[in-house]
Amino acid sequence: MMGRTKWIYVAGLITHFVLIILVTSRQTLSVFLQNKTAGPGPLMPRVAELEHVETMALGGDLPTSNLWRRAVVAYTNGTGINTGYGFFAPTVAIPRKLVFEIRYASGEVEYELPRVGDKATGLRLVLLLEAIANTDNVLLRKTMLKMMAFSVWQRHREAEAIRVVFGTVMWPSASEFRRGKRAEYDVLFAYDFRFSADVSPLNR
Repeated sequence: MMGRTKWIYVAGLITHFVLIILVTSRQTLSVFLQNKTAGPGPLMPRVAELEHVETMALGGDLPTSNLWRRAVVAYTNGTGINTGYGFFAPTVAIPRKLVFEIRYASGEVEYELPRVGDKATGLRLVLLLEAIANTDNVLLRKTMLKMMAFSVWQRHREAEAIRVVFGTVMWPSASEFRRGKRAEYDVLFAYDFRFSADVSPLNR
């Protein structure tokens, strides 16, 4: 019995590391294919083929209802495998900015940025904002921002509405900065939310 348990642990460990290799190498190849860093130009067709094979192995080509794809997504999300390497080199996350515009019935408007309690939470917020920016599912993106807006509304319950503005911070180059140019805020999307004390934020 102990021998069987040992082999189960070994199989689980091997599966874990195989998933790490597949996810991290696919992210690296995706960077090359998107021309975000110096890539092996003549080998690009082979790189694309390998990236496609890894995507298939991870269930990326399967329907979202497929059990294998759902299991891989759940495990890689739960263990953090799918976020580790993409945040660091060779491609650093693009600076994102999230602003809450708090509107009152009187016409008064306040602005608030996301609050974090420590550095670890701040890092998770950076990863969350990057995930929101990269998602193609509009409903999922809106739901995530709505839940964040709800936490702001809980501190400003007299607010009539909360507008969420999400964008990218465009930093100038060194030469542009010397000429007086400063960072610019490029708005990607914005949503207006209204909440009430007796309704869940997910039901409105």
